[in-house]
Amino acid sequence: MNSWQSIRTMIERTATAKGRAASGCFSIEGTRLHERALRAGIYPKAVLVSEAVWQTPGERETAVLHQLTQHNVPLHAIPNDEMARLTQGRQLGGLLGLVPLPEPVDLPTWLAAHPAPTLLVAVDVVDPGNVGGMMRTAHALGADLFIAAGGSDPYHPRAVRTSMGSLFKLPLVTCSLADLWAALRPYPVQTIGTVAENGVPLPDFVWGVGGTAVFMGSEYFGLPEAVLNQLDALVTIPMTPGIDSFSVNAAAAIVLYERLRKA
Repeated sequence: MNSWQSIRTMIERTATAKGRAASGCFSIEGTRLHERALRAGIYPKAVLVSEAVWQTPGERETAVLHQLTQHNVPLHAIPNDEMARLTQGRQLGGLLGLVPLPEPVDLPTWLAAHPAPTLLVAVDVVDPGNVGGMMRTAHALGADLFIAAGGSDPYHPRAVRTSMGSLFKLPLVTCSLADLWAALRPYPVQTIGTVAENGVPLPDFVWGVGGTAVFMGSEYFGLPEAVLNQLDALVTIPMTPGIDSFSVNAAAAIVLYERLRKA
């Protein structure tokens, strides 16, 4: 087996949560994500480079490949048709990297060291593109931590791509809801969730003076009843009549913007 073939097999395994857990790695695709990983001091274990980029790299690809070589990251040329198959034809720069999963963040320890934080909690958000978008939104609007609870999967390849590198900058925790509640309990963190109706209108909501955890639920079902019953407050974003909900990422952006605006 050629060296690129073994790396390809490892990258293919990162498409599933089980494969990522077994390998201890996730994958990143494209020039921009490699640039942002390197900028954050994160170095892949190995990188596949399409033959087109290997033979005639652009200016940005040349800079990335130079940095990777400087840090002794193994580079493997892969046939263009194989790269196209792996990337499903996406034209993001002809680079596919295998990156070690970071050491887990211990949530109780993190909370003890960060008074009055703003947290964005994704509860069972099914679409990994939405999870990645929410990480980018959280990063852009000043959240201190992103929490993927339940079935939300921040290291799915689509979530990684959609985060546009924010997962390299924003602290990230994956945990169960039970562990999340246990970690939050000792701290004065106000927990709020969005509901389509009968919540406090968001413009009228009075924010607490301590930390805030914004809970966002499934695209299809919203937050589970068991979660809603434990939250300190429920808010509703005003909408045009006849519209029943925002997308989960848009709702998260609106709530975090309002939190930032009134901080």
